[in-house]
Amino acid sequence: MQIIQPLSLSLEQYIEHGYHRRIRPPDNCPYCLHPHSLKALGYYDRFITALLAQVLSIWVRRSLCRHCRHTVSCLPEFAQPYRLVNTPTVQAAFQGENHRPEVQRWKSQTDSYWRRFQKHLPDLLQRIGYALGRYPQEPSPPSIWNLLLKACGSLATATRQLVDQFRTCLFGTYRCHQPQAYQAH
Repeated sequence: MQIIQPLSLSLEQYIEHGYHRRIRPPDNCPYCLHPHSLKALGYYDRFITALLAQVLSIWVRRSLCRHCRHTVSCLPEFAQPYRLVNTPTVQAAFQGENHRPEVQRWKSQTDSYWRRFQKHLPDLLQRIGYALGRYPQEPSPPSIWNLLLKACGSLATATRQLVDQFRTCLFGTYRCHQPQAYQAH
């Protein structure tokens, strides 16, 4: 399972300070809900964009539940699930801030993310209902994007809320966000 880890650090600070080593697992296993059963398992690496043209590798903390044996990874909130472009750049692109160099650099990727958001929108609305507020009878991607930002304040917060509460994200409903039915071994 993947959870979104809130951080007050930038991508560069996360790497520079080796912050991945400081990430603590959740208090309770998201699968079996057993308290204090998660222990550090290791890390996996993934790529993410930095400002302008850089693509950097980061480490993502993984933990293992000693009770049910499922793993949990803690994705930093500056990274979108299964997306290369960092969260602030995606947000800027979706807000039409095309003058920004990082938005210009990653335009083809963020355009494809927008198309993915549009395609996922019916499922997303079905999952969240009116939890983020009332939306128009004929919701459009721009109107739902604006509603999401108004309700959550940022894409990072919205992603965390979508994953934690609704087991989905802006671009799809992924298996890693779904707690599988717990079965004792």
